[in-house]
Amino acid sequence: RQCITAAIPRLCIVSSGSVTRPDSAVYQLLNLVGNGIMKAKADGENAVRALYASEELRTSGVGYTIIRPGGLTPAFGDEGQWLGKGASAVELNQGDSISGRISRADVASLCVESLSSRAAFDGTFECYDANTAKPLESVGISNLLGLRRPTATRTGKELRSVSGTWADIFTGLVADNGQAQVK
Repeated sequence: RQCITAAIPRLCIVSSGSVTRPDSAVYQLLNLVGNGIMKAKADGENAVRALYASEELRTSGVGYTIIRPGGLTPAFGDEGQWLGKGASAVELNQGDSISGRISRADVASLCVESLSSRAAFDGTFECYDANTAKPLESVGISNLLGLRRPTATRTGKELRSVSGTWADIFTGLVADNGQAQVK
């Protein structure tokens, strides 16, 4: 509410992959270990969407972006080196059916870049390293075992950077109101 009142152009929320899938093993495990964290994240996402739902807000340029990373890996190595893989290694998706692992560094980059992207306005998407993509049903096992083979399962909603930069990775996202976003 404070962001809306102050006319902050974009609120960026970091949630979690599988947040809409209470039937999935990863949701159940995280919700149990995190004392209800997944339900709280789902409720928080829904509250943000409800707050920003008015047509007046959408046309005012005040909006939100909800980012749902897969399993988080470190942002920095033992020697302090940046472990982000960059836009060319990351894949976005919508529908909460595919996930994988992603560096905290790349999630941070997505957060910053989404703030100025019209394509990410009032949208929700999942993010993960493309080489770790798996159907949500098998993500927990593949994360525990550290598997890196990509899935052959595709949703048709995968988005990758064409230029290898963060600027175009959001192109093609569909807004939560069902409208495709412009770049």
